[in-house]
Amino acid sequence: MTTFHDACIVHVTDDGTRAVGKAGRTASSVPDALIEAYLGTTYQLGMGQAGPSLRIGEPVGTGPGTVGGMMADAGATCAAFITAWNPHSDDTTTDAENEAAHTRLLNRLTSFPGVTVHEGEGVGESPEWMPERSVLAVGLSSTDASTLGREFRQNAVVWVGEDGVPQLVLLR
Repeated sequence: MTTFHDACIVHVTDDGTRAVGKAGRTASSVPDALIEAYLGTTYQLGMGQAGPSLRIGEPVGTGPGTVGGMMADAGATCAAFITAWNPHSDDTTTDAENEAAHTRLLNRLTSFPGVTVHEGEGVGESPEWMPERSVLAVGLSSTDASTLGREFRQNAVVWVGEDGVPQLVLLR
């Protein structure tokens, strides 16, 4: 079990109550093995390692070609990495269902003024996990990211705040 990352785990309930670190991990119904998989995932912008990436607990950087640089260029202090694929980590969801959900997520993000969207994918450490199409929504608040994650039945989203350190936000 990863302990280094525990400070970057936040569990958020439907009413907005937050538990951080080990308390967040304990409060969540997401299995520890799945949390570990999320912590080991590379959240990649572009497809096939074409752009900057982020990982839970690792600063996003501030210069050109970094997620932090993208946030600064947009005048934003936050960003969220979200997928609509495989709701509640159900890998029996078909490619067509996943693509339709991704399109709905892209359409939904247009309703947030000032948010810029960059395509990406979550790439797990295990070769058994297929990369999941995702987006980095620059300028999306933590509350809005959690709301969208729940709307698309996700276990978690990744959120980056002013400190530039990605957090795993558990939603169940």
